[in-house]
Amino acid sequence: MEISRRTDYAIRLISALALNGDSPLSVREAAEKNDVPYAFARSIQHDLVQSGIVKAVRGSQGGMLLAIDPSDLTLCRLIEIMQGPINVATCTSDPDWCKRQKGCPFHPVWLNLEVMIRNYLCSINIKQLMVGEEIRLPSKLSFFCQ
Repeated sequence: MEISRRTDYAIRLISALALNGDSPLSVREAAEKNDVPYAFARSIQHDLVQSGIVKAVRGSQGGMLLAIDPSDLTLCRLIEIMQGPINVATCTSDPDWCKRQKGCPFHPVWLNLEVMIRNYLCSINIKQLMVGEEIRLPSKLSFFCQ
């Protein structure tokens, strides 16, 4: 799994909105402050509004606002909004991709890896990141990093 540039930019924009609180933030200002090309930011804003996690506010004092509490927005949800379902191998998302799938010894490994990644990303919300909370691996996984 790779985080796309589009997803990285979306995370930057969402972070700016979370830090801005209840005040609308213009797409241009958010883009400039977070090194996101403006045209890209406009396209990302559209996707985020369509998903329901960002609200567009019209008018001279308008801009973007988070439509949900940052503690309810996980990295997993944001990544899946921007990139689709998390997968590490094509065979886990497309049953017709490989005819060996049922007897393949690696297929369950890729499925389990996806579950681990998804669970980890679902355990982290935007608010945690904005307040600087230390992000740790779940204790059952920490032995892998020693």
